[in-house]
Amino acid sequence: MKKALIALIVIGVLFGIGASSFSAENAKPLIIDVRTEAEWKSGHIEGAVLIPYEKIGERIDAVAKDKSQRIYLYCRTGRRSNIAKETLTKLGYKDVINLKTLENAAEAMKLKIVK
Repeated sequence: MKKALIALIVIGVLFGIGASSFSAENAKPLIIDVRTEAEWKSGHIEGAVLIPYEKIGERIDAVAKDKSQRIYLYCRTGRRSNIAKETLTKLGYKDVINLKTLENAAEAMKLKIVK
């Protein structure tokens, strides 16, 4: 991830785009926990956003206006995150990845589970 950010900055400098246009925040992945609030409180991925799967269609615009942005989803077993993925795909989101479980998501994203 850091190498990609550095490459973008170098390209920006070469083409006259200021380095301030790029930041670690822009490169930060969007990870959405689609479980319940009670499940969230028992442990969630560091930096994740809680949007229960049944609310994803009405709340996604608050965190992802760009429909080409990569979005990672997880839940307890993968069932709810798959439903959320289908919802987002129907809304036009192009790059949605179902990481299935909390543990799989933590491992895949190399992030901690926090409470």
